[in-house]
Amino acid sequence: MNQRRLDGGAILRSALVLSPLLLAASCVSESNAGGAAPKVSVAYDADTPQPSHATYSCGAGRAITVDNFRTSVQVVDPEGDSVELPASPATQQSRYGQTPYALVLDGNEALYMKSGKQPLNCRR
Repeated sequence: MNQRRLDGGAILRSALVLSPLLLAASCVSESNAGGAAPKVSVAYDADTPQPSHATYSCGAGRAITVDNFRTSVQVVDPEGDSVELPASPATQQSRYGQTPYALVLDGNEALYMKSGKQPLNCRR
């Protein structure tokens, strides 16, 4: 009977010791699971307006161009599709969208999403 208490106590202590390790291990993203250096994000002043015309490189020879009219943007995606997206919500100057498209601008980065396609992370 005393042996069962010791084993139960040992299991409880092991669980308490290992739980922070398991929690920390679960916080590693899939993209960083291979040991690659984590992406460092640079903070930009939210009041700095986006340029009125910019080209964003999306890797693998792909790019998007954005003409920014503040209340809407005109985007030409890597497939050559040209679409005008309104600010969403209307007071935004960094998020634009209309089904099936969405664009988020943040400093030198753009996240372009098109329904049914993989999102593109792009940089100026």
